[in-house]
Amino acid sequence: MPQDGGPGRAPSVLDDPAWFGAVMGSAATATVAAVHPGRIGFLSTFGDVTAVLLLVGSTAAFVALCIRDFLVKRLGRGLAERLRSPLTGPAHATIPGAINVLAVGVINVWPVTTASTVGWSVTVALAGLGTSLGLWLTVIFFVSTFEHQQVRAEDISGTWFIPETVVLLGSLLFAQLAPLGPPAAQRGLAVLAVALLGAGGLLFAFTAVIFVNRLVLHASPHRIGAPAMWIMISPLAVTSLALQSVAGGDQALGGSWTSAVHEVATFVAAVLWGFALWWIAAASVITRHAGRAALTYTAADWGFVFPSAAMVIATLTLARWWQSGLVEVIGLGFGVVLAVVWVAVATGAFLSVRRSRPGKA
Repeated sequence: MPQDGGPGRAPSVLDDPAWFGAVMGSAATATVAAVHPGRIGFLSTFGDVTAVLLLVGSTAAFVALCIRDFLVKRLGRGLAERLRSPLTGPAHATIPGAINVLAVGVINVWPVTTASTVGWSVTVALAGLGTSLGLWLTVIFFVSTFEHQQVRAEDISGTWFIPETVVLLGSLLFAQLAPLGPPAAQRGLAVLAVALLGAGGLLFAFTAVIFVNRLVLHASPHRIGAPAMWIMISPLAVTSLALQSVAGGDQALGGSWTSAVHEVATFVAAVLWGFALWWIAAASVITRHAGRAALTYTAADWGFVFPSAAMVIATLTLARWWQSGLVEVIGLGFGVVLAVVWVAVATGAFLSVRRSRPGKA
């Protein structure tokens, strides 16, 4: 998904909107650190410090990427055309996705922020911006595929799940923010969370059918890259989280059936979590078969990180609702894997950036 570097200059590994996926992955990892997988007492301080460092670094990286891409390199020119492409369009959803994941990080790493009216309002504004951009992108991209694109099977990849994930993150955010806000805003945000869950969830279901059809009936999955296989875990995990948050966000929405609605939502969330576990096994086998080619040393490698982080959070949320020590241990195991994956991908990103500099081989 690299952009054209301009006349007389080769495209740079940095000229790729998917680098915003690094922000998504690192901010989500900050959230994981903040919720303390395994609840191991002597690691709590380490987790809190790691969470703050990752969230601050992610925020700084997001600002730097926006300045570089839209003010310096003017990559906004011709953006509409790139959004309509089945290859580059979905990758641009990492931009609003980064906004929403940063907002999730703020809520979990600095919960005191939403305790004040100003902090709550700023967080709602961030969630509204990210979700609005995400919805706009889904409409532009999918309408384009309906009306204009002759989409080839090989053009369909895991990146198609990114726009839906952004919408689902919006549902999660508004459900979490609704009970923290003024009474006049609570009901509206709760209803909006339900609507976004419907939009994102159904778009994910449709896209999943298309993606699996592409894997089964067309070219080898190795051609789409190992990271793209992992991206499907993102909407599975985020839908699981959003279902539970939406069901418990506003007691009045369910009326006298509120408790039953929450139980059903948790059951469906667990079903999605179970399928995500199966998909992790399948994606792991494909990644193993890819060998050293699994790491591409491009922005695409961050496709391993956010899905892994989202799965850790979904696992820990279910574990604590069920009060299950076994599921908490599974979440801790996923957290350890996430740490290893983040270090590996960050190292690869550093090497790829270093090699892309002029004069580097």
